[in-house]
Amino acid sequence: MQKQMLFFVNPNAGHAEIRTHLMDVVAIFTRGGYDVTVHPTSRPGEIPQVIAAEGHRYDRIVSAGGDGTLNESVTGLMQLSQPPVLGYLPGGTVNDVASTLQLPKNCLEAAQIVVSGRPVSIDVGSINDRWFAYVAAFGAFTDVSYRTAQNDKRILGRMAYLLRGVQAITEIRPIPVTVEVNGQTIRDEVILGLVGSTTSVGGFKARRELEISLTDGLSEIILVRRIKNLVDLNAVAAAILRQDFTGEYFHSFKASEAVISFEDPVAWTLDGEFGGNIRRAEIHNHRQALQIMVPNDSFIP
Repeated sequence: MQKQMLFFVNPNAGHAEIRTHLMDVVAIFTRGGYDVTVHPTSRPGEIPQVIAAEGHRYDRIVSAGGDGTLNESVTGLMQLSQPPVLGYLPGGTVNDVASTLQLPKNCLEAAQIVVSGRPVSIDVGSINDRWFAYVAAFGAFTDVSYRTAQNDKRILGRMAYLLRGVQAITEIRPIPVTVEVNGQTIRDEVILGLVGSTTSVGGFKARRELEISLTDGLSEIILVRRIKNLVDLNAVAAAILRQDFTGEYFHSFKASEAVISFEDPVAWTLDGEFGGNIRRAEIHNHRQALQIMVPNDSFIP
């Protein structure tokens, strides 16, 4: 009896290479022993609904698209008591998850990994009732990915993110926060907050010395404290480029759970997509909650 695969395709993600090679990709899956159901996506929120209703009938669920498409797949799978293994064909602009999981950007090579690679169990994050695959963020520049026009992303790639960030420098406002983490409570004003388990954010790779793991049940939480003048701005920028989050301008933690509260609701982005306005964010890391296919020779920390 053939194994069953549900294959989601976002034809509008990034360069949409999948449109050209769709039949070749399906052929790879079929040769790998799968009866393939192709489901082109047409609206946000569609993938989680379909997976929640029908995902239990499949042996493997595969998504082709950007990080947002993957986020929707993870959201759907986390609603199942026994989620099937996930396969991912990167098709977005920056593809942080693909970089972290060492997946090829070529869709045919990625399709082959879906059927002949190895499954690895990875952590999944949640904020209140929302899920994220690799990063949740609030504050300065975090709206770059979902406020940048899709056409600009295709043409400029990573530069579109940076250009939008430069335009936003004058918009930086400190955000009063209360953070409850690892048995301590911290109150401060910050301009940026990041929560995740990823070795790539916005196309920039983390240094190995940071010891970031996708499987240890701990999220990295980084808060950038208020910038008071141009000297502070330059110092923070230099520290971020060095990926040194130990200085006076940062709060940095590893934790399985935390609570971040605000005086007023604050906009969050989850895996590069708008995640809602949140006043109290209850954060949890769900250790090795999902399995995803990766190259046989990859090292996943």
